[in-house]
Amino acid sequence: VQNFRGMRATILLGLDRNRTVLTENLCKLGLKVQAADPLDGTGAIEAALDGADLVFFDADLAEAITACLSGDAVRVPVVAIIGLEAPGRLLRAFELGPAAVLHKPLRSTGIYSALFFAVNEHKRRQEVFQQIQSLEARHHARRLITRAIVLLMQTHGIDDDQAYRMLRRDSMVGRLTIEEQAARLLAERSAGAMRKASEV
Repeated sequence: VQNFRGMRATILLGLDRNRTVLTENLCKLGLKVQAADPLDGTGAIEAALDGADLVFFDADLAEAITACLSGDAVRVPVVAIIGLEAPGRLLRAFELGPAAVLHKPLRSTGIYSALFFAVNEHKRRQEVFQQIQSLEARHHARRLITRAIVLLMQTHGIDDDQAYRMLRRDSMVGRLTIEEQAARLLAERSAGAMRKASEV
């Protein structure tokens, strides 16, 4: 991504020269800008974040905005604006997952670079996260299929190839994926075991 025109940027920074420089440069790049002073409270921060595609935040005030930006709230690219390089402040800012940084006092140079890296690094992180989720889902599905095959082998006294063919046939008859059929088979077995246990 190289063209950021039309994106909505939120600036969480006190009303000072840094905010003015950042706002002017983002507007020149075609972004729509909304801003809030982090010291104005959670309500002001949340209002400014509403609909944001990108967030710039004051790393010196990271503690004040952590509740609004941490965890699942971070769904957009984030840029940290660093003033004091104290380890504690840097750690709090780092925990918010910035994909790029700017240093105070802000100048026109560097803003486009930070924007470029933040948006594209965030995009790459999202792609990696989706790949991990996909791999985890496939791993879970394979475990289900393996357990279902073992169950069929034990129940019908057949080998693994026969059990797999049976599982695949039943999935086609039921118009389910093989993973869904495996999950269904295991759920039915579990329900049956629970009924037997309650009858004893």
